[in-house]
Amino acid sequence: MDLQREFGKRVRELRERQDLTQEQLAKRCGGRFVKQRIGEIERGNLNCTLETVAGLCRGLNCEPLELFLFGTPKAGKKVSLPDARLMDQWQAADEKTKAKILRVLSELL
Repeated sequence: MDLQREFGKRVRELRERQDLTQEQLAKRCGGRFVKQRIGEIERGNLNCTLETVAGLCRGLNCEPLELFLFGTPKAGKKVSLPDARLMDQWQAADEKTKAKILRVLSELL
């Protein structure tokens, strides 16, 4: 697995889910971010520092863990935005939270 490339794909995915351009994301990240830098990250051409990860989290309004949740369905299958968000939340949840979610869902269904 090419970690930089996977990380870049994930940043692009999260940016596009929020209907942000690279320029808009760069502004939201603040500091020394510029559109070109976001592009380099998304193409996997830039090895990010922890400072960069923190800036991306600020711009994408997410936790660092969410940037590293690789492996969403790939077999050419397009996933709807709500489904993708649910998958992200599920992957980020601890076992106790997952158990609570399952109890709530069983009550609803």
